[in-house]
Amino acid sequence: MLIFSIIGLIGSYLLAIFAKQIANNYLNIAEAELSILALAPSVFLVSVISVFRGYFGGRENLKEQAKGQSIDQITKTITTVLFIETSVYLTVNPNTSIMAACANLSATLANLFECLYLYKAFLKQKYEISQDVKNSINSKKLGTYTIVKEIISVAIPISLTAVIGTVAKNIDSTTIVNKLKQVIGYEQAKIEYGILSGKVDTLIAFPLSFNTAISTALLPSIAASKNNIKKQEERINKSILFGTAIAIPIVAIFIFFGDEMLRLLFPNASSGAEILKISSISIIFITMVQMLNGILYGIGKSGVPIISVTLGVIIKAILNNILVPRVDLSFGGTKGAALATVLYNVVAFIITIIAVKKYTNIKIYKANILKPIIGSIFMIVISKIIFAIFSVNLNNTISLLISFIFGAIVYILSMFILKVIKPKDILFMKFKRNN
Repeated sequence: MLIFSIIGLIGSYLLAIFAKQIANNYLNIAEAELSILALAPSVFLVSVISVFRGYFGGRENLKEQAKGQSIDQITKTITTVLFIETSVYLTVNPNTSIMAACANLSATLANLFECLYLYKAFLKQKYEISQDVKNSINSKKLGTYTIVKEIISVAIPISLTAVIGTVAKNIDSTTIVNKLKQVIGYEQAKIEYGILSGKVDTLIAFPLSFNTAISTALLPSIAASKNNIKKQEERINKSILFGTAIAIPIVAIFIFFGDEMLRLLFPNASSGAEILKISSISIIFITMVQMLNGILYGIGKSGVPIISVTLGVIIKAILNNILVPRVDLSFGGTKGAALATVLYNVVAFIITIIAVKKYTNIKIYKANILKPIIGSIFMIVISKIIFAIFSVNLNNTISLLISFIFGAIVYILSMFILKVIKPKDILFMKFKRNN
């Protein structure tokens, strides 16, 4: 905790101090300074959160991780909508730099709430944890050098993968405004980037938080069952099934109800439905990559995720530079950047799935993807019918909420009918070891 707290504190300090230089010289967007300042505390908070997540993950306590990340994403989604709508309401001409800063401030606030929750959860379990350590037959005190060495050997590959993945976001921040301003003007280019970073990225991140909790818990679970292929295969497939069961219906909602969703969440600035529809496809591939990376980390093949993400980022950088300036194309401009992100994740998925098949004897069941797709089709059909019926006499908000309720009921029922959800699967989510 001390090591990562110091690193995070230094990172936050440097980001805040050099916010102006980063905005002007690196991003070439002077207005981004406010966004960087709003995001700076998150570096420290995420460093602390990562330690808590790792600790609870090592104890195979999915419950606390899931709650913490759910708090993070729910807080981020609600406050982003609230802050952006408030900024639009209070200003005559919506300022995209303020909107982007509001989105980043929401992220920082969400990190703060998650950090506080995990700290409180740790304090509640501190005595129990200390007793487990004392009673463990394998308990032994390690020296500082040994602890640091082990942390570095595990953290560097995972951290490097995350850092390279972050570059993909920086590609958007540097190319969208710089390339589009030559075609549609600087102000409109900022608006386009604000739509992608302030609204679309926030909505895309929401479902991924739940999958992140599952994939994080997957790593120690796989490591614990590495000598039992049958148990390992079962845990991996169940994890993939839970991930796709969440991701696929949300992708379907974004694609078929994108316009209505944005009008509901951002009534004063609802543009960006096409970008949301394209970007949402990434959710499926990111979900799979997160799960498959958990497998590779669990079996000690941490170099593969680095390679897959690096190649994906290179492809995205090339495609961004080609597609973003081509606003005359149906998939150009900001939509081109969204498409490049999808292809970046597709490449990462292909490389990762090939590696998993190469290094393990695990069979990944196709039904884990097909069943959620079937359930999502039923959900969308019913939701569309209900929305069409109620929207005749009711407004968009009420009609959409009613259709989503009916759609959710149909989807859950279809998951039971297709035997995706079983009572024993709910118990599996705890990832308890069977020693």
